Amino acid sequence: MSERILLSSYSIKIKNNKDFAYLSAFNDVDDFYKVLEKFLDFILKNVNELTDRSGEHKIYLTLEEKPKFLKKERVCYGYFSSGISGDDYKVKELATNTTVLNVDRTNHASFRDVFFYFYIPQNKSLGYLILQRKKNFGIKTKLHPALNSFLINEGYVNNYLILQNIIHISVYQQMMKLGKLKKVELVKNKIPDSLEDYVNNDQNYKQTKGTFRTSFSSRISLPEKWKTYIDNLMRKEPNETVEIDGLDDNFTELEFQLDLNGKQKTFYIKNRHRVQPDIDVTNSIEFENDIPKTESLVQNSKELIDDILNLAPKNA
Repeated sequence: MSERILLSSYSIKIKNNKDFAYLSAFNDVDDFYKVLEKFLDFILKNVNELTDRSGEHKIYLTLEEKPKFLKKERVCYGYFSSGISGDDYKVKELATNTTVLNVDRTNHASFRDVFFYFYIPQNKSLGYLILQRKKNFGIKTKLHPALNSFLINEGYVNNYLILQNIIHISVYQQMMKLGKLKKVELVKNKIPDSLEDYVNNDQNYKQTKGTFRTSFSSRISLPEKWKTYIDNLMRKEPNETVEIDGLDDNFTELEFQLDLNGKQKTFYIKNRHRVQPDIDVTNSIEFENDIPKTESLVQNSKELIDDILNLAPKNA
Protein backbone atom coordinates (compact mmCIF):
# COMPACT_ATOMS: atom_id res chain seq x y z
CA MET A 1 0.00 0.00 0.00
CA SER A 2 1.35 3.44 -0.96
CA GLU A 3 2.03 5.93 1.80
CA ARG A 4 -0.34 8.82 2.30
CA ILE A 5 1.01 11.95 0.63
CA LEU A 6 0.56 15.11 2.67
CA LEU A 7 1.65 18.47 1.26
CA SER A 8 1.90 21.49 3.54
CA SER A 9 1.82 25.07 2.28
CA TYR A 10 3.79 27.99 3.72
CA SER A 11 4.19 31.67 2.97
CA ILE A 12 7.68 33.19 2.66
CA LYS A 13 8.45 36.76 3.76
CA ILE A 14 11.65 38.67 4.42
CA LYS A 15 11.63 41.48 6.93
CA ASN A 16 14.00 44.43 6.48
CA ASN A 17 14.07 45.85 10.00
CA LYS A 18 10.31 46.53 10.42
CA ASP A 19 9.11 46.31 6.81
CA PHE A 20 8.48 43.36 4.51
CA ALA A 21 10.57 43.63 1.35
CA TYR A 22 10.03 42.48 -2.20
CA LEU A 23 11.62 39.04 -2.37
CA SER A 24 13.23 39.89 -5.72
CA ALA A 25 14.93 42.94 -4.14
CA PHE A 26 14.86 42.21 -0.41
CA ASN A 27 18.02 44.16 0.34
CA ASP A 28 17.16 46.82 -2.25
CA VAL A 29 19.17 44.98 -4.92
CA ASP A 30 19.38 41.31 -3.88
CA ASP A 31 17.10 38.61 -5.27
CA PHE A 32 16.08 35.90 -2.81
CA TYR A 33 15.64 33.44 -5.67
CA LYS A 34 19.38 33.67 -6.34
CA VAL A 35 20.18 33.45 -2.63
CA LEU A 36 17.98 30.36 -2.41
CA GLU A 37 19.95 28.81 -5.27
CA LYS A 38 23.19 29.46 -3.35
CA PHE A 39 21.69 27.99 -0.17
CA LEU A 40 20.60 24.80 -1.90
CA ASP A 41 24.01 24.47 -3.53
CA PHE A 42 25.62 24.93 -0.11
CA ILE A 43 23.63 22.17 1.62
CA LEU A 44 24.21 19.90 -1.39
CA LYS A 45 27.92 20.04 -0.52
CA ASN A 46 27.62 20.58 3.26
CA VAL A 47 25.30 18.92 5.78
CA ASN A 48 23.51 21.58 7.83
CA GLU A 49 23.49 20.59 11.50
CA LEU A 50 21.63 21.95 14.52
CA THR A 51 20.32 20.75 17.86
CA ASP A 52 16.63 19.95 18.32
CA ARG A 53 14.42 21.69 20.87
CA SER A 54 15.10 19.06 23.53
CA GLY A 55 18.83 19.63 23.19
CA GLU A 56 19.36 15.86 23.12
CA HIS A 57 19.49 15.11 19.39
CA LYS A 58 21.20 16.49 16.32
CA ILE A 59 19.07 17.21 13.25
CA TYR A 60 20.46 17.47 9.75
CA LEU A 61 19.45 18.97 6.42
CA THR A 62 21.13 18.26 3.11
CA LEU A 63 20.48 17.31 -0.54
CA GLU A 64 21.32 14.07 -2.29
CA GLU A 65 21.09 15.63 -5.75
CA LYS A 66 20.86 19.08 -7.29
CA PRO A 67 17.30 20.44 -7.41
CA LYS A 68 15.57 21.60 -10.58
CA PHE A 69 15.48 25.35 -11.27
CA LEU A 70 12.85 26.80 -13.62
CA LYS A 71 14.29 30.30 -13.68
CA LYS A 72 11.75 31.80 -16.05
CA GLU A 73 8.92 30.67 -13.75
CA ARG A 74 11.05 31.46 -10.62
CA VAL A 75 10.39 27.96 -9.31
CA CYS A 76 12.70 25.33 -7.89
CA TYR A 77 11.91 21.87 -6.57
CA GLY A 78 13.57 18.70 -5.43
CA TYR A 79 14.05 16.53 -2.34
CA PHE A 80 15.57 17.54 0.96
CA SER A 81 17.41 14.78 2.77
CA SER A 82 16.42 15.33 6.38
CA GLY A 83 17.96 13.40 9.25
CA ILE A 84 18.08 13.00 13.00
CA SER A 85 20.50 11.21 15.31
CA GLY A 86 18.90 9.52 18.27
CA ASP A 87 19.17 6.25 20.13
CA ASP A 88 21.45 3.33 19.30
CA TYR A 89 19.61 0.60 17.39
CA LYS A 90 20.02 -2.30 14.99
CA VAL A 91 18.77 -2.78 11.44
CA LYS A 92 17.69 -6.38 10.82
CA GLU A 93 16.70 -8.47 7.82
CA LEU A 94 13.20 -9.57 8.81
CA ALA A 95 13.18 -12.82 6.86
CA THR A 96 16.30 -14.17 8.57
CA ASN A 97 16.35 -12.07 11.78
CA THR A 98 19.94 -11.18 10.86
CA THR A 99 21.51 -7.87 11.94
CA VAL A 100 22.76 -6.01 8.86
CA LEU A 101 23.77 -2.76 10.57
CA ASN A 102 24.49 -1.55 14.09
CA VAL A 103 23.53 2.12 14.34
CA ASP A 104 25.06 4.32 17.03
CA ARG A 105 24.04 7.87 17.78
CA THR A 106 27.58 9.23 17.41
CA ASN A 107 28.35 8.20 13.86
CA HIS A 108 24.94 7.60 12.26
CA ALA A 109 21.69 9.41 11.61
CA SER A 110 18.37 8.37 10.11
CA PHE A 111 17.56 10.27 6.88
CA ARG A 112 14.41 10.58 4.79
CA ASP A 113 13.79 12.31 1.48
CA VAL A 114 11.17 15.07 1.62
CA PHE A 115 9.81 16.79 -1.49
CA PHE A 116 9.90 20.61 -1.70
CA TYR A 117 8.65 23.21 -4.18
CA PHE A 118 9.54 26.93 -3.97
CA TYR A 119 7.85 29.73 -5.90
CA ILE A 120 9.48 33.16 -5.50
CA PRO A 121 7.49 35.68 -7.59
CA GLN A 122 8.97 38.86 -9.06
CA ASN A 123 8.18 42.18 -7.37
CA LYS A 124 6.10 40.60 -4.59
CA SER A 125 6.64 40.53 -0.85
CA LEU A 126 5.07 37.08 -0.53
CA GLY A 127 6.54 33.81 -1.78
CA TYR A 128 5.33 30.24 -1.42
CA LEU A 129 6.76 26.92 -0.29
CA ILE A 130 5.20 23.46 -0.49
CA LEU A 131 6.75 20.79 1.75
CA GLN A 132 5.91 17.13 1.93
CA ARG A 133 4.99 16.25 5.51
CA LYS A 134 5.83 12.83 6.83
CA LYS A 135 4.43 11.58 10.10
CA ASN A 136 6.57 12.57 13.09
CA PHE A 137 9.21 13.95 10.73
CA GLY A 138 8.64 17.66 10.22
CA ILE A 139 11.13 19.61 8.15
CA LYS A 140 9.98 23.22 8.60
CA THR A 141 11.74 23.41 11.98
CA LYS A 142 15.01 22.44 10.27
CA LEU A 143 14.65 24.59 7.16
CA HIS A 144 13.63 27.85 8.83
CA PRO A 145 16.72 28.28 11.06
CA ALA A 146 19.00 26.94 8.31
CA LEU A 147 17.81 29.62 5.86
CA ASN A 148 18.16 32.42 8.40
CA SER A 149 21.61 31.24 9.42
CA PHE A 150 22.63 31.23 5.76
CA LEU A 151 21.32 34.79 5.30
CA ILE A 152 23.46 35.96 8.22
CA ASN A 153 26.52 34.14 6.90
CA GLU A 154 26.00 35.83 3.54
CA GLY A 155 26.06 39.23 5.27
CA TYR A 156 22.33 39.97 5.37
CA VAL A 157 22.32 40.78 9.09
CA ASN A 158 19.36 43.20 8.87
CA ASN A 159 17.08 40.69 7.16
CA TYR A 160 14.99 37.92 8.70
CA LEU A 161 13.08 35.27 6.78
CA ILE A 162 9.66 34.20 8.05
CA LEU A 163 7.93 30.94 7.15
CA GLN A 164 4.27 30.77 8.18
CA ASN A 165 1.52 28.23 7.69
CA ILE A 166 -0.85 29.41 5.01
CA ILE A 167 -4.38 28.13 4.63
CA HIS A 168 -5.09 26.06 1.57
CA ILE A 169 -8.46 27.20 0.29
CA SER A 170 -9.62 23.82 -1.03
CA VAL A 171 -9.41 22.28 2.46
CA TYR A 172 -11.50 25.10 3.87
CA GLN A 173 -13.99 25.01 0.97
CA GLN A 174 -14.53 21.27 1.24
CA MET A 175 -15.04 21.37 5.01
CA MET A 176 -17.29 24.41 4.83
CA LYS A 177 -19.40 22.89 2.04
CA LEU A 178 -19.67 19.31 3.30
CA GLY A 179 -18.76 19.51 6.98
CA LYS A 180 -20.48 20.60 10.18
CA LEU A 181 -19.82 23.82 12.08
CA LYS A 182 -19.26 22.70 15.68
CA LYS A 183 -17.96 25.81 17.44
CA VAL A 184 -17.63 29.57 17.01
CA GLU A 185 -15.62 31.80 19.35
CA LEU A 186 -15.46 35.60 19.30
CA VAL A 187 -12.18 36.83 20.78
CA LYS A 188 -11.46 40.29 22.17
CA ASN A 189 -8.13 41.41 23.65
CA LYS A 190 -9.83 43.38 26.41
CA ILE A 191 -11.54 42.21 29.59
CA PRO A 192 -13.62 43.97 32.30
CA ASP A 193 -11.60 45.66 35.01
CA SER A 194 -13.51 43.43 37.45
CA LEU A 195 -16.10 40.67 37.21
CA GLU A 196 -18.48 42.83 39.26
CA ASP A 197 -18.30 45.57 36.61
CA TYR A 198 -19.19 43.08 33.87
CA VAL A 199 -22.11 41.52 35.76
CA ASN A 200 -23.68 44.74 37.05
CA ASN A 201 -23.07 47.36 34.35
CA ASP A 202 -24.60 46.00 31.15
CA GLN A 203 -21.13 45.48 29.70
CA ASN A 204 -20.43 49.26 29.86
CA TYR A 205 -17.30 48.87 31.89
CA LYS A 206 -13.72 50.00 32.12
CA GLN A 207 -11.51 47.63 30.12
CA THR A 208 -8.03 46.26 30.75
CA LYS A 209 -5.64 43.93 28.90
CA GLY A 210 -6.62 40.27 28.67
CA THR A 211 -8.51 37.79 26.51
CA PHE A 212 -12.29 37.72 26.49
CA ARG A 213 -13.98 34.82 24.63
CA THR A 214 -17.62 34.39 23.74
CA SER A 215 -18.20 30.76 22.74
CA PHE A 216 -21.05 29.04 20.85
CA SER A 217 -20.93 25.27 20.37
CA SER A 218 -23.09 22.31 19.40
CA ARG A 219 -22.46 18.58 19.64
CA ILE A 220 -24.36 18.12 16.34
CA SER A 221 -23.97 21.31 14.30
CA LEU A 222 -24.65 25.01 14.56
CA PRO A 223 -27.37 26.31 12.18
CA GLU A 224 -26.61 26.58 8.46
CA LYS A 225 -27.04 30.37 8.58
CA TRP A 226 -23.98 30.54 10.84
CA LYS A 227 -21.88 28.83 8.14
CA THR A 228 -23.09 31.29 5.50
CA TYR A 229 -22.26 34.27 7.69
CA ILE A 230 -18.76 32.98 8.57
CA ASP A 231 -18.03 32.03 4.97
CA ASN A 232 -18.75 35.62 3.93
CA LEU A 233 -16.28 36.87 6.54
CA MET A 234 -13.67 34.34 5.42
CA ARG A 235 -13.79 35.62 1.85
CA LYS A 236 -12.88 39.15 2.91
CA GLU A 237 -9.25 40.25 3.05
CA PRO A 238 -7.85 40.00 6.60
CA ASN A 239 -7.66 43.28 8.53
CA GLU A 240 -6.27 44.29 11.91
CA THR A 241 -9.69 43.69 13.46
CA VAL A 242 -12.71 41.66 12.36
CA GLU A 243 -15.89 43.70 12.10
CA ILE A 244 -18.85 41.63 13.26
CA ASP A 245 -22.05 43.27 12.05
CA GLY A 246 -24.67 43.80 14.74
CA LEU A 247 -22.27 43.75 17.67
CA ASP A 248 -21.23 46.83 19.62
CA ASP A 249 -17.49 46.60 19.16
CA ASN A 250 -14.78 45.15 16.93
CA PHE A 251 -13.34 41.76 17.83
CA THR A 252 -9.69 40.92 17.33
CA GLU A 253 -10.40 37.38 16.13
CA LEU A 254 -13.13 34.95 15.22
CA GLU A 255 -12.28 31.26 15.53
CA PHE A 256 -14.46 28.45 14.24
CA GLN A 257 -14.26 24.66 14.15
CA LEU A 258 -15.42 22.53 11.22
CA ASP A 259 -15.90 18.76 11.31
CA LEU A 260 -15.83 16.54 8.21
CA ASN A 261 -16.02 12.77 8.60
CA GLY A 262 -14.66 13.00 12.14
CA LYS A 263 -11.69 15.16 11.21
CA GLN A 264 -11.79 18.58 12.85
CA LYS A 265 -9.91 21.75 11.98
CA THR A 266 -10.01 25.13 13.65
CA PHE A 267 -9.89 28.13 11.31
CA TYR A 268 -9.14 31.77 12.06
CA ILE A 269 -10.57 34.81 10.28
CA LYS A 270 -7.65 37.14 11.04
CA ASN A 271 -4.62 34.94 11.78
CA ARG A 272 -5.22 32.48 8.96
CA HIS A 273 -1.63 31.19 9.08
CA ARG A 274 -2.44 29.47 12.41
CA VAL A 275 -4.42 26.78 10.58
CA GLN A 276 -2.43 23.57 10.18
CA PRO A 277 -1.37 23.70 6.54
CA ASP A 278 -1.32 20.08 5.38
CA ILE A 279 -3.64 18.55 2.79
CA ASP A 280 -3.91 14.91 1.77
CA VAL A 281 -3.27 14.70 -2.01
CA THR A 282 -2.80 10.92 -2.21
CA ASN A 283 -5.77 10.37 -4.49
CA SER A 284 -4.42 12.82 -7.08
CA ILE A 285 -0.82 11.55 -7.06
CA GLU A 286 0.57 9.14 -9.66
CA PHE A 287 2.76 6.35 -8.25
CA GLU A 288 5.39 4.10 -9.74
CA ASN A 289 6.33 1.05 -7.65
CA ASP A 290 4.55 2.69 -4.69
CA ILE A 291 6.76 5.78 -5.02
CA PRO A 292 5.10 9.10 -5.90
CA LYS A 293 6.21 10.47 -9.26
CA THR A 294 8.08 13.76 -9.03
CA GLU A 295 6.10 15.22 -11.95
CA SER A 296 2.88 14.50 -10.09
CA LEU A 297 4.17 16.12 -6.87
CA VAL A 298 5.21 19.18 -8.90
CA GLN A 299 1.79 19.45 -10.54
CA ASN A 300 -0.05 19.12 -7.22
CA SER A 301 2.24 21.72 -5.62
CA LYS A 302 1.59 24.16 -8.43
CA GLU A 303 -2.16 23.62 -8.09
CA LEU A 304 -2.00 24.24 -4.32
CA ILE A 305 -0.19 27.55 -4.87
CA ASP A 306 -2.58 28.55 -7.66
CA ASP A 307 -5.49 27.99 -5.27
CA ILE A 308 -3.80 30.09 -2.60
CA LEU A 309 -3.04 32.89 -5.08
CA ASN A 310 -6.72 33.09 -5.99
CA LEU A 311 -7.42 34.22 -2.42
CA ALA A 312 -4.25 36.27 -1.76
CA PRO A 313 -4.44 40.09 -1.35
CA LYS A 314 -3.71 41.74 -4.69
CA ASN A 315 -0.85 43.89 -3.32
CA ALA A 316 1.02 41.04 -1.58
